[in-house]
Amino acid sequence: MLEIIAEVKTPKGLRPKLRRVMQRLCQEHQVSSLVCVVLSSNARLQAMKKEFWNEDAPTDVLTFPQWEPGDPFMPPVLGDIYISLEMAASQASEHNHSLEQEVIVLASHGLTHLLGFDHQRKKDWKPFLEMERKALQALAAIP
Repeated sequence: MLEIIAEVKTPKGLRPKLRRVMQRLCQEHQVSSLVCVVLSSNARLQAMKKEFWNEDAPTDVLTFPQWEPGDPFMPPVLGDIYISLEMAASQASEHNHSLEQEVIVLASHGLTHLLGFDHQRKKDWKPFLEMERKALQALAAIP
């Protein structure tokens, strides 16, 4: 199950593509709990980062899991992924690719966190890079 909420104006076609890619990733990883993706602003994510992590700095993506790895009870909501659409647009420009691609990468990164992974060390990035690869393949397959 997937919910996408736009707190800011989004380009036409972004949400349907994001929905299709995320549904495919959730299905592949057997996620039956609700995942909520919120497309928001720099100001909102910075305020949330300050409130929950005590860091007053902009960021591109924040995740709020409702499940701990190893917990045998899978809750009805896996968690929330907040994406700054402004930061995504800036990063897309820096990397010379589309906003859709950047949002997909950030959403897949958030989903990897919700599944219990973190990236404290260089070797911890493997699941994130694999999820990103799958997400970009799914995006490329959308007509």
